Amino acid sequence: MYFDYLDTDIGRIFLLADSQGLRQLTICSPGFCPDKEWEHEPTKMQLYTHELKEYFQGKRKKFTFPIAPQGTSFQIKVWQALRHIPFNQHQTNLQIAQQLGLPHAASAVGMARNVNPIPIVIPCHRIASNVSSRYHFGDDVIQQLHALETGQLALISTHKK
Repeated sequence: MYFDYLDTDIGRIFLLADSQGLRQLTICSPGFCPDKEWEHEPTKMQLYTHELKEYFQGKRKKFTFPIAPQGTSFQIKVWQALRHIPFNQHQTNLQIAQQLGLPHAASAVGMARNVNPIPIVIPCHRIASNVSSRYHFGDDVIQQLHALETGQLALISTHKK
C-alpha cells in the first residue's frame, strides 16, 4: 500500500492506494499517523494527488482515477450510487435507497455513507444533510465542500503540495 498526502484548507488529507486504485482518503484529525506498513510514495500517488489538487482549486468536477473501496456488497452499491450524484447537486438517503430499489433502506444508506472510505471522491457530502445524516467530518467541512462546488471558495492554493 502506498500513500501520500495533501495539505488543504480542510486539513491534511492522506491518500492510500494499491495496484487496484484508491482505497482510502482520510481527512486527518490531530494525532493521525499513517500505518507503519504503508509506503510513502508520492510518485506512485501522483495521479490521485494531481486530480485532488485540481478539485480543491476549483478546476475539476469529476475524478477519473480508479478507486477500490472495500465494503459489503450493499455498501459498494451505495458508494457507486453516490458517485453518480453530479457536481454541486444534492440527493437524500431516501432518493439513493429508491434508486437501489430499496425504498425502506434510507437509514442503511446513511450508515453506508458514514463508513465511506473515500469521501470527496465518493461524494457523501452531496447528500442533503439533516439531523439523522450528518457528515462524519463535521458540518464545517461539508459547508466548505459545498462552497467549493458552488465556486465561492478554493480549498488549496496553487503553491501547496
